[in-house]
Amino acid sequence: MQTLVLVILLFQLAIIALIDARRSIIPDVCNAILGITGIAAHWVLDSFDPFRIVTGAIVFGGTFALARAVHFRARGQVGLGFGDVKMAAAAGCWITVASFPVFLAVASLSALLFVLAMIPFWKGELTTRRVPFGPFLAFALALSWLAEASSISVLEI
Repeated sequence: MQTLVLVILLFQLAIIALIDARRSIIPDVCNAILGITGIAAHWVLDSFDPFRIVTGAIVFGGTFALARAVHFRARGQVGLGFGDVKMAAAAGCWITVASFPVFLAVASLSALLFVLAMIPFWKGELTTRRVPFGPFLAFALALSWLAEASSISVLEI
């Protein structure tokens, strides 16, 4: 069953990453489905804990909303879209708060490495170029979920 859940997660993340990469937007319906399937996955995998899921959504989404607000206040421009904030909240329905540092680090570092790799190609556009964050959030959620799933499997043995 865990393999089926992983396939469903990866399929959703691929769709979100492709849409965000092409249109620089993560549709609300994609984030809603991601959150709902995260809840359903816990139900199917016998790890359903409403308190943990709600806490995850609040911590993940709240942290990203705070980062968005602080950046806007400091720079006067939006640096993180609401779709990214909502996707982070949906990710909190899939993984625990304990995985938040890994999720954040993987998303941020992979985005940074991407930007560094693109510097030679962007040249004069470097300061004006916008990079969709959804693909990096998708990558981070996939890795974080796999890490949690493998540690759970190891503990059950």
